[in-house]
Amino acid sequence: MARKHFEKFEAISSAVPAGDAFEAVIAVKRRDSAESARVHRVANGQRYDLASEADVAAEAALTKVTEVGDDGELIWEPNAE
Repeated sequence: MARKHFEKFEAISSAVPAGDAFEAVIAVKRRDSAESARVHRVANGQRYDLASEADVAAEAALTKVTEVGDDGELIWEPNAE
């Protein structure tokens, strides 16, 4: 799990269960709000046998996020998606 801070948001990479596998995700939460985090699936929805594999993919994706938009959408570095 990795964490990245932006002006208005905080983003955390993680692995979440998906049936009998795991998916890589980035959760985004507005810093000044009590609202729930918005979860984005990354790695093209690929599923991994191990949580550690999904976590590595999520961490790699988070390094390519340059900002979070006002609505909580991820803004990627050019050619990252």
